[in-house]
Amino acid sequence: MNQINNKIIMKGLQFNIPFSLISLLGFFLLFTSCEKEVPQEKIFVNIEITQLPDKTTFQLGETPEFTGIEVSEVYTDGTQKPNTNFNISWSADIFKRGTTQATVTARERSATFEISFDGDLIDTGLPVVYIETEDRTPVDSKDNYVNATMMIKEDGKKVFDNSLRIRGRGNATWTYSKKPYKLKLDDKASILGMEGEKDWVLLANYCDKTLLRTGIALELSRLMNFPYTADDRFVEVVLNGEYIGNYQLVEAIEQGSDRVDIPESGYLFEKDGYYLQEPNYFVSSMGHGYSFKNPDPEEDLTIQQWEYIKNYMDEFEAVLSSAAFNDPGNGYTRFIDVPSFVRWFIFQNILANMDTNVYLVKSDMGDSKVEMGPVWDFEWSVGIGWYEGARPRPANYYVWNSNAFYYDRLLQDPLFKTKVREMWGTISITEDILQYIDETAVLLEKSQELNFKRWDIMNIRVSVGGIPMGSYEKEVECDRQFFINHMNWLNDEISNY
Repeated sequence: MNQINNKIIMKGLQFNIPFSLISLLGFFLLFTSCEKEVPQEKIFVNIEITQLPDKTTFQLGETPEFTGIEVSEVYTDGTQKPNTNFNISWSADIFKRGTTQATVTARERSATFEISFDGDLIDTGLPVVYIETEDRTPVDSKDNYVNATMMIKEDGKKVFDNSLRIRGRGNATWTYSKKPYKLKLDDKASILGMEGEKDWVLLANYCDKTLLRTGIALELSRLMNFPYTADDRFVEVVLNGEYIGNYQLVEAIEQGSDRVDIPESGYLFEKDGYYLQEPNYFVSSMGHGYSFKNPDPEEDLTIQQWEYIKNYMDEFEAVLSSAAFNDPGNGYTRFIDVPSFVRWFIFQNILANMDTNVYLVKSDMGDSKVEMGPVWDFEWSVGIGWYEGARPRPANYYVWNSNAFYYDRLLQDPLFKTKVREMWGTISITEDILQYIDETAVLLEKSQELNFKRWDIMNIRVSVGGIPMGSYEKEVECDRQFFINHMNWLNDEISNY
């Protein structure tokens, strides 16, 4: 019996062992199969620019827009997924010609592509002056000229092309970041419709957040019929492939039939706070320093001419200081052209000009009298300069009534004050100036945006300028309102002379 049971058990074992092996093999195969079906984890590794922007070459001064660019995320399994949450930056200055890398950043990864700034300056509605110096030599001196060429485009068309020399100019203005320049063409030429000459000036107007004060002053000079007013045009300037801002191209103050119309031997001289830096100058008995514009102080001015004008101004000042300074026959009127002094006085007070260049003219070494003008330098005018208070400045701001050149003494003469009152009564310029401000501000709208993007000073007080107003529009309106208020005040003040 036991033998029979053992046989049965053995048969069962014989049957179960193969079955167990088969079961284990099946389980193993099933487990292996399940393990292969578990997906491998994807890991983000980088970003890739899958499509470049529609535009990668931009005009000088153009702010890039990268429409059309496509960016993808790249994973360890080789798959990609679009990414729209990225930033694009570039290190190049949009105001300089050249090529640079733009960087796309997303998920702390980056990729790059090339962009270029080239060709013409973007259109602001103004003519563009392109100056290229020889070997791209920097213009970093007021004394030494650099050889250059100048090409001007208007409405995209070339309207001027000439060779010239260029140097720095100005005194305090030369110390600012945006520099003024003196241009000397190789050949006399008309520029943008202005009378042909060799000598021109590029005024930077760096401190002027309206860019209008020089233009306002020159327009006022024309309206007041000064014998000569420098012609001017607003332009953009690109120097050696770099946009350097909105400038005023202005005729240089010099002797000539189309400029200060005096004989070649006549005097054009300047009361000059920087006279010690000039090649030839004299100091009057009252301590006023004068430098020469004509005759040429280095080439043409003779000892006799120098002595004559020095003695003439000393004699004038001696008479002006005397008790009989206003004697009808022997007083100051023997030396100066009174109407020109009156006109200049009214002009400077309309502008409330705190720091002007004082030019004087005398036609010869004979019977001619000294005349005031032409006018120049309006950086600290129309309510700007040496002022800490709210703007617009108080209307009664008055510049040339005391301690001012010769006018403190001249205003002690009742006849001189009468002539000021009489000339004031003939002046009607308010509406013309307001129209000039309004129209020119519109003309400069695109240019000022580009200029103050290049020179970010709109909210910065520069030198002794007024407290910033915060925008171009507010700066223009502030100056406009000061002009109105000041004219009304002047009318009451001078009417009582």
